Amino acid sequence: MSLAPDMSCADERVAALLAREPRAARVLLRHGLHCVGCAIAPFETIAEICAIYGVSLERLLVDLRDHGASETRETK
Repeated sequence: MSLAPDMSCADERVAALLAREPRAARVLLRHGLHCVGCAIAPFETIAEICAIYGVSLERLLVDLRDHGASETRETK
């Protein structure tokens, strides 16, 4: 198992992450990202909100991974 954060999650839209993994809401809130229920969530990526709010993308992705909320999305 890799200890590196799942960087593929960085380009995922916040709303898509929350729909796929509701547990991610707690992680986002813990990092001061109040995107849960935000009208902009369907349009912004995880990387974008980190840049906007000055949150470390790598730390957020590690936390999401550690809480099982950043598993690689299944591709079709």
